[in-house]
Amino acid sequence: MTASTTDKISSTLTAVADTVTAATTDKSGLSSALIHYLEHNNNAGQAIVRRHAEQHGLQSVVSHWENHAVVEPTTEDVVQKLLPSEVIDRLAAESGLSRGAAITNLQEVLPPACRTDKVDAQRKARQA
Repeated sequence: MTASTTDKISSTLTAVADTVTAATTDKSGLSSALIHYLEHNNNAGQAIVRRHAEQHGLQSVVSHWENHAVVEPTTEDVVQKLLPSEVIDRLAAESGLSRGAAITNLQEVLPPACRTDKVDAQRKARQA
């Protein structure tokens, strides 16, 4: 099935807008929204990421992210396996990014966010 002319124009305009607004280089809003998602409701987002990692055989990937201060960006496929589609859409909306720009940025933001979330949980456990 081929994309309609309207879909092609929309996709092109989104790509242009992402370039003009530097959406693929500004990750701060997305990072904040992702950390909030992971930690909100007693780490419910973190539990979802872990559950999806288990379902897709990606536990070692997430564990590596959590235990290493510097990690390489991940792939679009891994982002889409670990985060539900509606979450990606919400993170995009909250950070003012297109879905495509959000996925591109999540490839860099998700790995360190998982580590930050684990470190924060450990710190909170020590304080309790």
